[in-house]
Amino acid sequence: MLEIGGARIIDRILAAVRPLVDECVLLTNDSALQGSTELRLVFDSVPHAGVLPALSAGLAAARGEVCLCVACDMPFVSGSLFEHLLGVQAETDSDVVIPRTTGYLEPMHAVYRRVPVAAAIGAALARGDQRMISYFGDVRVREVDEDEWRQADPRGTAFFNVNTREDLAEARRLAGAP
Repeated sequence: MLEIGGARIIDRILAAVRPLVDECVLLTNDSALQGSTELRLVFDSVPHAGVLPALSAGLAAARGEVCLCVACDMPFVSGSLFEHLLGVQAETDSDVVIPRTTGYLEPMHAVYRRVPVAAAIGAALARGDQRMISYFGDVRVREVDEDEWRQADPRGTAFFNVNTREDLAEARRLAGAP
């Protein structure tokens, strides 16, 4: 709900992804968000359980075959990068299309085929494995390396997230806001 560059982070995200999707679902554990957005809110059944259970809950709530996943603390989500990821998914028929930055996968700015990924995550969680990549061996994964994703996001800010006051100040600087 923080403002960056004159808009709330959630509104910045929606502006980037809304042209690409049929529905928007917000997984939350904060009932204060009711009425503050037109999104369909889904309440996290186990708040703060981790990223993998949250992704599982989001996929369970979604209706589409292919889902975009975005963290709500990412003010510079890239619609053009998501367009590219969706194109890769369609071309390769992958279950997960996930960017890789220097040494890291970016699961919170990625594309997921709902049914097979939800099943694979469910199996991983059932065996007690909550690592974000714990189910990758059970699905078709296409990593998108930096040389490829930079063509859609030349500034490389799509994965920037706001976790601290310093991050917020940097996001506002990047957005050109005071």
